[in-house]
Amino acid sequence: MKPGDNGLILLRRWERPGRPLYLGLDLAGSERILEVPSPRQPPAELGGAILVAGDSSPEILLDGTTLLISEGLLWSLVDPLGAGREDFASHFERHEVEAALRGLRTRLWERLPWWREQGRAEAPHLRRLLDGFQPDLTSLLSCLDRLPGPKAERVAGSGDSGPAPAVGDPLPDLVPAAIHAWLASPAGLGSVYGVGFAPRVEQADMGQVVAKALAGHNPLLIESGTGVGKTLAYLVPLLAGVIGMGKRAVVATHTRALQSQLLDKDLPRLQPLLGETRCALLMGRRNYLCLRQRRSFLTRPCEDLQDALARAAFRMWLRATVYGLREELEGHPLLQPFLPELFDGPEPCIPGDCYEGGECYVQGARRRARTADLLVVNHSLLMNDLKMGRTILGEFDYLVVDEAHRLPQVALDTHGLSCGRWRMTEIGDLLGGWGSAGGLPARPALLAGRLRELGPEGAHAGDAAENLGRLAQECRPLFQTWWRAVGEDLQVLLRDPGQGRGRTRIKDKADTFGTALSAVGPLLEKLAETVVAGSRFAVLAGALAELPAGIQDDLGQVGQACQLLDKLQVDIHFLMRDPDERWVTWAETTAAGSLKALGATLVESGELLREYWLGTDLQPVMTSATLAVGEDFSHMLGELGLTRRRPAAVTCTSPSPFDYHRQVLVLTPERFLAPDAAGFGREVGSVLAALVHHIGRKTMGLFTSYRHLGQAQQVLEESGLEQPGSGSVPGRPVLLRQVSGAPAAPLATAFRRYRHAVLLGTASFWEGVDFPGTDLEVLVVSKLPFLVPADPWVQARCDLVSARGENPFTDFMVRDAVLRLKQGFGRLIRRPEDRGVVVILDTRLHTKNYGATFLASMPVMPRSFGDQEELIARVGDFFQQSGTPGEG
Repeated sequence: MKPGDNGLILLRRWERPGRPLYLGLDLAGSERILEVPSPRQPPAELGGAILVAGDSSPEILLDGTTLLISEGLLWSLVDPLGAGREDFASHFERHEVEAALRGLRTRLWERLPWWREQGRAEAPHLRRLLDGFQPDLTSLLSCLDRLPGPKAERVAGSGDSGPAPAVGDPLPDLVPAAIHAWLASPAGLGSVYGVGFAPRVEQADMGQVVAKALAGHNPLLIESGTGVGKTLAYLVPLLAGVIGMGKRAVVATHTRALQSQLLDKDLPRLQPLLGETRCALLMGRRNYLCLRQRRSFLTRPCEDLQDALARAAFRMWLRATVYGLREELEGHPLLQPFLPELFDGPEPCIPGDCYEGGECYVQGARRRARTADLLVVNHSLLMNDLKMGRTILGEFDYLVVDEAHRLPQVALDTHGLSCGRWRMTEIGDLLGGWGSAGGLPARPALLAGRLRELGPEGAHAGDAAENLGRLAQECRPLFQTWWRAVGEDLQVLLRDPGQGRGRTRIKDKADTFGTALSAVGPLLEKLAETVVAGSRFAVLAGALAELPAGIQDDLGQVGQACQLLDKLQVDIHFLMRDPDERWVTWAETTAAGSLKALGATLVESGELLREYWLGTDLQPVMTSATLAVGEDFSHMLGELGLTRRRPAAVTCTSPSPFDYHRQVLVLTPERFLAPDAAGFGREVGSVLAALVHHIGRKTMGLFTSYRHLGQAQQVLEESGLEQPGSGSVPGRPVLLRQVSGAPAAPLATAFRRYRHAVLLGTASFWEGVDFPGTDLEVLVVSKLPFLVPADPWVQARCDLVSARGENPFTDFMVRDAVLRLKQGFGRLIRRPEDRGVVVILDTRLHTKNYGATFLASMPVMPRSFGDQEELIARVGDFFQQSGTPGEG
């Protein structure tokens, strides 16, 4: 008997009290639930089956006839775009496990028609890839082919998307009063919502203000409270200008989640009214698969079974993907480790093949973007477009920047510079690898040989290629000598115990750099000589009437290497020699204390952005839920470059329609440890533990440091809470914590999934994540979110503010922290029916003069509590009076 002859059995773990057990379901259609003590020791009746065991370890042959594979492999083959999105949450009830198994079987049935079309077409390639490896997984392919399809009644109506919304009045012209009326009318916006539409006055008011700004070509800064419906409030007037006036528009957001809302929800809702208007999303190049990277991965050698499986999964993903998006492979069980290889690195496009034909996803995305009437991008791409003279997005007339409070930091990030060992690694990769001492990099050597075959003119070009390779090779040891000298010069500064880890400010380059200044001269000279040689080679190669077949890609990569060498020369000169008060220079260390990077960042974003707005005649509409400190917009006006303009930027607020006084209770302690006290983190943990154990609501703690977060975690663990996968007790809340450097999205997904959980998060959880309803009901803010005073950029910014005669703390630090606190507050209430409690444990709200500035910006004034017993009583009374059921 071969594996698969006895069926395909899906197993999921049941956290049965006393001893876990696996439940199994035959994917061929049997309704019988099997009980399996362990996937690695299946009962004899399952001999010859293929067992699919959740997120289990690599594939193994158990007894010569029974094959154990991971669930990730199954979905990588039959559902490539859904692989990695499985829910492996612990189930403590048998019926939950059985429901999950039946849901997965239905998913497989729905995917079988696709597999039978695409999988069979790929079958010869897949079998060749897997041939010769153990265990032999070709039996899985045969088993999938034999699986019976679902009965018709099992999936009846699965493709029914419901009736299309009725279309009422068309979009009006870009007239403020008409936009207001349309947004508030059942025959206008109501026609795309259908029955149950309730106009929002705040949304219509905001739409009118945006329409006035667009029609009058005037910059606008508008704070839009949660629940206003700001995306449609700016999309409707924006589309009115695009359709009615033939204009082209760009919407820039910071998060992918908001881009998805615009493109998957809001614009499709308006689609019946858009006619031939084209809308598109464009992301940065590293979000799309390039043709070069595709070919390279498909031809890479398979060293072992895991390599072969990754290649097989990649082939199936190519058959499923439409746009070749990186995000489709985030969390992919087989391809996640290969994302840097598939998407990162210097500009990869092949000059000939990528720009011609339709196989390159990068160029395909750019072509769609150039023909779009309304283009959605992220802040980073917008800033890079402005930096490159608007050559990426093309010309556009209207610009709306959503999540505008994030634009200043993105502007600083995209216009900063950083240098480290990786700079030479990137150049070496483009040159085909660095040669041995005295040798040439592989690609220039190859070009030299191929070009010399073309006669005298080719010989000249070949000599130039060899000279370029030789000079580039000589740059490498000079760079290494300089980099070691930088590290030696910075040793004293980096080891200063007062500096801490991370980035350290370099105030005086002449005083800091001694050995490095001596070493940088020869490096800069050699880099300049190499760049000149690269230009000469490009001229000679470009003058050849005919080039050998297949070297365009090599020429393109060598050209890109020369561009990076030129950029490296400019950056090193600036970092070592150019004094500029508008910039702060810094050094970054690794966890072990060695030099990681040397870089520079602009001290202010405002002047940079202001020059762009004036230089391009763009009058941006900026919106976010957090732009004003109280009713004062001056801080964000400066950060966004909207000061000193004619006409002046208009500022206004579109208030939230939520009844915060009914929906939210805000509490602060009468007495609590100061944030800089030794036991502060543990005290925060004690409050969290009391709330979690006595209130029974999903809770999140927001921290400004991992040190305090770790201390709070210890207290919660001492109180009996455990992290997932550590033998969690049924009914007891699960403890989730953010780890430094880890993305927030998977943790947020896990928090939503668990019915009983407490989440501890830092910076990335203060904004950009939504937990509506019972997904979050108690929010604990450990301390006011001030910027870190020791950060080099913060130090330089405070120095600049002080030099202007202003108070850097009250005029900069406090205003910035107020906006961050408002963002954190916004994680709790996302819908009109939401209820929740916010506990702010920083007593500086009441003991410091600047506390009044924070209080004036909060939607609800806090009430005080004396001790934990009173805190629990107040929180319990609030939920009891608000009538919201708990999770317990």
